[in-house]
Amino acid sequence: MNPPPFSTSSFTKTNVKIPSARSEWNLDAWVYTPKVDGITPPYPAVIMANGFGLCKTHGLPAYAEAFASAGYASILFDYRRWGLSDGTRRNSIYVSEQLDDYRAVFEWVRKNPEFDKDRIVLWGFSFSGGHVLTLSAELGPQVRATISQSPHLGRSLPFYWTVNYFKFWFYGLLDLVKQVLGLSPVYIPIVGRPGTLAAVTRSHAFEGFLKLTGGSREIHIEAPLTLQVSASTFFRVPSYKPIQNAHLIKCPVLFVAPKNDASRPASETIAVSAMVQSSSVLHLSGGHFDLFRGGVDYEQSIHSQIEFLRKHVSF
Repeated sequence: MNPPPFSTSSFTKTNVKIPSARSEWNLDAWVYTPKVDGITPPYPAVIMANGFGLCKTHGLPAYAEAFASAGYASILFDYRRWGLSDGTRRNSIYVSEQLDDYRAVFEWVRKNPEFDKDRIVLWGFSFSGGHVLTLSAELGPQVRATISQSPHLGRSLPFYWTVNYFKFWFYGLLDLVKQVLGLSPVYIPIVGRPGTLAAVTRSHAFEGFLKLTGGSREIHIEAPLTLQVSASTFFRVPSYKPIQNAHLIKCPVLFVAPKNDASRPASETIAVSAMVQSSSVLHLSGGHFDLFRGGVDYEQSIHSQIEFLRKHVSF
């Protein structure tokens, strides 16, 4: 099943800076605007950000291009402290900040006459798949529809209980102390091979993450900054549970559930979909990262998501 064809002439891409909730810290964003016959402003808009340790460059442009070519403006952004957005300490994850960044982009889109404030879609993958569920429950009818790929739900811990768990405690505490003292962060690799010290050590995640980021085949404690996350993140992520308010979501939600996803089991995604009043599930055959270009589920995922948009966000 192939996605609708598009060419470089069917959309334009511009770079914008969107003010965040913190003064002088701007979010770096790419705006993909449709150039499709018969579709004129204000455009429906899809707001997109990436998952744990990933930036807008990692796999998202292909989706944004396809959405824009189908008539839906797409706004991709990096969270504060990540990618090309402002903010220090770099590569630090604060859940409340990332949710605030989604809200900031959401309000920026609503106030921009180029976009239709009544046709805004939230899109997320993995960790941000949880963000869009949290915000859909919070924002209510302001959100027209939501797409949540392999979402983090807070049902299972993102870290394994191994000897490295105690090393996480040490590095995390050291990072917190250095943060209080205003010193540089302590970093750990975002992803590593099974048994190594890294935030995520599932074998499929290692291969998939490196494919998206173009990282080195060997990642260790001195990996490049683009492959690291501040160690105190270890204390903040496990308490984040987007599933808690999923029953409050009223807008249509497309849940994407790859059958062989070891990071975010399909069974958990399917279970939470039953809590949402207007939901559908896209069942796919691959793993967590097979939704992106080169993966076995890439084409079906894009095609099905555009079908979902055309059903619930009409022109």
